[in-house]
Amino acid sequence: MDMKKAKRWADGITYGLLALALIGFMFPFVWMLGTAVKTPAEAMAWPPKLFPAKPQFQNYAEIFNGSILLRSMLNSVIVTAGAILVNLFLASLAAYGFERMQFPGRKFWFNVVLATMMIPSALLIIPLFFIVKSLPGSAFGWLNTYQGLMLPYGVTGFSIFLFRQFLLGIPKEMDEAAEMDGCGKFQTYLWIIVPMIRPAIGLVAVFTFLLVWNDYLWPLAVSRTEDMYTAQIALKFFQGQYSTNWPLLMAGASVVALPSLVFYFALQRFFQQSLSNLGTGVK
Repeated sequence: MDMKKAKRWADGITYGLLALALIGFMFPFVWMLGTAVKTPAEAMAWPPKLFPAKPQFQNYAEIFNGSILLRSMLNSVIVTAGAILVNLFLASLAAYGFERMQFPGRKFWFNVVLATMMIPSALLIIPLFFIVKSLPGSAFGWLNTYQGLMLPYGVTGFSIFLFRQFLLGIPKEMDEAAEMDGCGKFQTYLWIIVPMIRPAIGLVAVFTFLLVWNDYLWPLAVSRTEDMYTAQIALKFFQGQYSTNWPLLMAGASVVALPSLVFYFALQRFFQQSLSNLGTGVK
């Protein structure tokens, strides 16, 4: 067998395996969409069918009738947008300090930042809850507020690490040239560094969006009233104590999942560029 034929066989096997992986990855989403347009009886029928004979598209209208889903999605948008903006600013600024400035204990504190990435988020729920409760604002601190929902995502060790890795490839001569032109440290960060790390900004924005939008445990701990619930908590209302309306639950889940897909595809170019340039900077 010559080399060209061997390469064609290898490529065919590779593409075949990738196609199987894609089918396995997409099947749960297709099943969710199929169940969303079924009747409750069809959702529980055996043997199961992927799609019903007569799709019930009115399920998508019904999930908003008398439910808190619309308000909860608005809450998720506000909390997610705020968390992304704060995390992008604080994490990129911290990474700029770790990479460009010299101060006592710089390596130690960066190692502390890296160590925070090893702590499971569930372990932080209780201490974060008491911190939020003790903050000034009301008798219950920041509980049941947007700022309380945003607080754990305001800056993450993972975001600082990604920004610093991207800054490693940007020549320090850029900073020196800016300082010679009269720029201070913050001006250099704002006008020189930020435009050059746009791919990393896109990557961190996508990760932060997915983290905040899909979180369930922290909003459940902080929210005290239904008007402050996020989208993930609102989906729980389609489940009863003894039964679950699977078509409505899947319809709600598909609506809640849609913003994640839209946000990713909107920033896909920056996402791919940042992964290819990670640790090397902008070429």
